[in-house]
Amino acid sequence: MINKKLMTAAMLATFAAGTQADILGATAGAYQWKQSWEGDVQSGTDAIDMNDDLGYDDETGTSIYVALEHPIPVLPNIRLQRTDLDISERNNLSRSFTFEGDVYTAADTVDSTTDLTHTDATLYYEVLDNWVNLDVGLTVRMFDGEVRLATTGREGSIELDAPVPMLYGNARFNLPLTGLYAQAVGNVISFGDNSVTDMAVGLGYEVAIVSLEVGYRNFDVSLEDDDEEANVTVDGIYFGVNIDI
Repeated sequence: MINKKLMTAAMLATFAAGTQADILGATAGAYQWKQSWEGDVQSGTDAIDMNDDLGYDDETGTSIYVALEHPIPVLPNIRLQRTDLDISERNNLSRSFTFEGDVYTAADTVDSTTDLTHTDATLYYEVLDNWVNLDVGLTVRMFDGEVRLATTGREGSIELDAPVPMLYGNARFNLPLTGLYAQAVGNVISFGDNSVTDMAVGLGYEVAIVSLEVGYRNFDVSLEDDDEEANVTVDGIYFGVNIDI
């Protein structure tokens, strides 16, 4: 009787441990992104070129994320991601333009900041889970930024802090028995003359629960509201590490 009880308890403990391991899975990662900026912004009659007028070139940003998954089919999984996306420069103007009602003249020294930093909250479902993994869902992207220009006696800014709903997709292709994989992650939305497209493709190598990844990310935003416009592209290579537990 004692042996049977011990055997039953051991079986139940083993089952409980296995069930607990399947209840919740977590993935986290951090990336360094080498960003190349280009595009223009407008608040008034003149389009201001980020490269020619503001002197923008390259910047380095970081992105971190965590994703939680569970085995309940009707409930979505959740992924949270934070991306630093901002650049500041000081440049001597070669031409005059208006911004937020002020005139910035040739030879003015202008300090500028463009901040498109954002936090993503994504609810998604795992559609495939084998050597091809596919997640689809909805992201709410919350921008926390601005476009700001300042020179002696003048300063103006455009606030960029609205939430934007986006379609989400994440596809990963594992090469069996090698640890190698290819991955593509995208968030997109288009409405009227406004659109946001954020795509990343990468190659990685996974050992146990850790993977190293290198890839390319392209962020493109086109926004228009009355006399305010922003057409910005940020792209470049990223390097990252992921942990899957």
